[in-house]
Amino acid sequence: MATWYANESSESSESSESSESSESSESSESSAVAGMGAYSGQRTSTLLAQALWNTQGELTRGITLPGMPDYANRRPNADDAMLRWAADVRARLYQFELASPLYFERVSDDQATLWSQAAAPAPAPVQQGKPSVTFKECHTLWRPKYDYNDAMAQPAPANSPGDALGVELLDVMQRAVLRPDRLAEILTQVAPPFAFFASVLNLRPGRRRRTFELMSAVQTFGSVVGQQFKHAFRVVRPAERSALIQPIIMTPGHGSYPAGHAVQCHMQRTVLTELLKLPANGETAGQLLRLANRIGENRIVAGLHYKTDIDQGKELGESLAGYVIDMATKNVSSAPALNWLWRQALLET
Repeated sequence: MATWYANESSESSESSESSESSESSESSESSAVAGMGAYSGQRTSTLLAQALWNTQGELTRGITLPGMPDYANRRPNADDAMLRWAADVRARLYQFELASPLYFERVSDDQATLWSQAAAPAPAPVQQGKPSVTFKECHTLWRPKYDYNDAMAQPAPANSPGDALGVELLDVMQRAVLRPDRLAEILTQVAPPFAFFASVLNLRPGRRRRTFELMSAVQTFGSVVGQQFKHAFRVVRPAERSALIQPIIMTPGHGSYPAGHAVQCHMQRTVLTELLKLPANGETAGQLLRLANRIGENRIVAGLHYKTDIDQGKELGESLAGYVIDMATKNVSSAPALNWLWRQALLET
């Protein structure tokens, strides 16, 4: 009875009625059709468009075209332009610069290699053909040993990492005992785990805007490269090998190997260690390493990955982090936008 009365009281309370009919509510409704959200295109408002057009007509009445345009040099330099561009535009610039020097080679069904340009090629006259480009190995992955079994005609190559399928599956099943303890982490780490890194490093978006922007660029680039390797190997998930796994979150719609979370998190911790000038053997860097390892392990606990996916994802992430750091700090001519982001992040405190 008490619960019923409380609910009824809440529904019919003066505060509820006041909220529904308040000026703030009316203000919110008008903002939806006339505010900056409608002006920016986040929502459609033909009312605002018509009002602006009518106003423009009245304000410019009697002015002879083209009026008094500004003929001064208004071309911003590259750094100033980066501040003017929208965040999503800058994000596209970063990804283009990071991906342009790369070449992905599916060497065989067992091996895939990511190559990067050793140096930016010097421009060559058209009549001499295309400029020559020298590549260096960025990272190589081999198909994991668990993806070979008795049904295949050939045994696993000597370079294949990990253990046999039965061993790897048993490891996934045994780690399921950790699910009650890790559930909150597993569910929240479906989204990019920026909050976990921010907690260790005490990062606040208001003070570290460019640092978070760099973290976002790293996260996206790790996915771009990781998906290339995943597609090359096309390894199925543990739950597709055994009905005993039963993942506690939906299996992602892409391959198991290598583990994307491991790639991205070890990229993040390596890049942040360099950016923030953390001592490699210091306490904070050690916490970042343990954090990246734990996030990776949580994906095994959830039933989504094999241990080898995590181990090889870590190695790939470290290689990609070194590549990102080089592009941001050394290859300025090839990655001016990324270099700008790095310099801006360095200035933040």
